[in-house]
Amino acid sequence: MWGLSSIGFMEKKLYRRIFYGVLIFLALVGLTILIVYLVLLPSKPSFVLQDASVLQLKATGPGLITSSIQATIVSHNSNNRVGIFYDRLEAYAVYLNQQITPPVPLPQTHQSPDESSVWTQLISGTDVPAAPYVVGSIQQAPSYASGYFSVRIFGKLRWQVGSWTSGHYGIHVECNAYLPRMSGQGLHNFLPSYPCVTDVWSQP
Repeated sequence: MWGLSSIGFMEKKLYRRIFYGVLIFLALVGLTILIVYLVLLPSKPSFVLQDASVLQLKATGPGLITSSIQATIVSHNSNNRVGIFYDRLEAYAVYLNQQITPPVPLPQTHQSPDESSVWTQLISGTDVPAAPYVVGSIQQAPSYASGYFSVRIFGKLRWQVGSWTSGHYGIHVECNAYLPRMSGQGLHNFLPSYPCVTDVWSQP
């Protein structure tokens, strides 16, 4: 007959084998995912500011401006085997290195490998606080203001390989342009395609 101590020893041995078996299985799964990720090694998506129209830009009070910008941005997934989920993307406009609109949400999008997406978005802000030099630039040339604009996008994305989806990665996109005011027609200018600066980083 087995003693109680012998039974307890056998149970501990069984539990230890189960524990190590599960641990090895999880390690193999993680190693497989890592190998697949490293083999495919997704490239960050590319963005282009296809065109932009500054519909309104004016000082509306001491330290306040109102603006309205319509921008068309094209995003391309250059990966051959990796899809991209864009989650919680937001866009805002910058004039003379000053944010002039609140962030505007962009639609959640999934890109298959080697697929492009086009976003046409109206980005506007009313009575937005601005630095004195920005307000002064607009007030000094109310009939023909010009300057450096940029449309910036930030948010999160996930990579997709088959049925596997990664965790979230941060993304920041900056599309710069010089937009002059067209006399007698308001601010309006269609731009040639211009590559944007894109940064993608892992998040804990």
